[in-house]
Amino acid sequence: MKRPLLLFLLASTLQAEIRVSTDFEGGNAEVVSLDQTTKTLRIMPGLHEGRGWPCWWFFKLDGLAAGDELTLEVQAQTRPFRESQVLAHTWCQPKHAWLSRDGETWAPGEAGTLNGDKVMVYKIKAAAAQMSVAWGPPFVPSDAEKLLAEIAAKLPEAKRFELAKTRGGRPVNGIRIGDENAPHQVWVGARHHAWEAGGSQVGRGFARWYASDEAKALRAKTCLHYIPIMDVDNAAIGAGGKEAVPRDHNRDWADEPVYPEVAAAQRMIRAIHEKRGLDVYIDLHNPGASDPVFYFGPFAFERMTGMQQRNYQRWIDLSAAHITEPVPVQPKYRFATYVKTDEERGRMSSGWVRNHTGDFTISVTLETGWNSPRMSVEGYAGIGAGLGRALAAYLAENPRRE
Repeated sequence: MKRPLLLFLLASTLQAEIRVSTDFEGGNAEVVSLDQTTKTLRIMPGLHEGRGWPCWWFFKLDGLAAGDELTLEVQAQTRPFRESQVLAHTWCQPKHAWLSRDGETWAPGEAGTLNGDKVMVYKIKAAAAQMSVAWGPPFVPSDAEKLLAEIAAKLPEAKRFELAKTRGGRPVNGIRIGDENAPHQVWVGARHHAWEAGGSQVGRGFARWYASDEAKALRAKTCLHYIPIMDVDNAAIGAGGKEAVPRDHNRDWADEPVYPEVAAAQRMIRAIHEKRGLDVYIDLHNPGASDPVFYFGPFAFERMTGMQQRNYQRWIDLSAAHITEPVPVQPKYRFATYVKTDEERGRMSSGWVRNHTGDFTISVTLETGWNSPRMSVEGYAGIGAGLGRALAAYLAENPRRE
């Protein structure tokens, strides 16, 4: 009996083939080629017509044996994502591919090598027969739901809410922590651009810190409104979202938004400010491949005076003091000078908030550089916790004081 079983197992091993799948939440990759003999897989990010940049990739591998070495090659998507625009290869080629055995715990693989054809080559050692491989540590809508449930269970006073249903019928959910009539009001959100999963990772670290004992005094005087993912539709299918047709979420803060969730956020922020005043608005993003951790500040910062100038300066100073690990935030604002017109600046979420709130309100975008092995789930969480501590120190000084 042992010999037939041995032959069966041997035959099964010989017939095993590497398989690539993306039919799961957040999955996205287009297989260019797969050589079973050399175990060489080439992919490019899948293109979702009209849904923005093809830069995010996330797939599962089956058919490897523990210890096998796979050569993963990642090239840029060759087709235009909008009119004649083809996305530069740097956006889809992190220094490290991120690997997971269980889809929960993520670690960077060995650093890749860019060849002369602008293809990034990663050597991946399989730890199991099935593994997940991604551009960076993923954060998909189901992760958002788990986080909101976790926070609600820990803080019975917290109230979950549905901001809106997307054009695709998916819920955009959030949570409110604190008394709606609290002296201070804060809005924190992420993923106006779906590919920027690190923004949601920072948000998760922030939310968990905010729910901790360390933040008890802050919660007593503050009402936090937190949205883990704005562009749920694109995050769910692995599309990039940025520069989507007719425009992306972060250029949709107009008088008549395309996206229901943007319109709903505008209504809520107006209502919050009319009732109690909004102290802080923070939009969480990821920048370019070579960028550090920094804030985009208001274009008029250097011309500001009085309370407005004081509050923006104090925010950047306190952020620099508290956001230090694993990478310190830059101590000075940057400005999105690539946005050329006042009209477009007003359609960015941070610009819209500035234009519809008061002098004591600060509205900023935190850009967390992603292209480093230090930007793990834990690394992003460290940025989020530092953000929370900066917020606590800032509100302790009462930004509404004259």
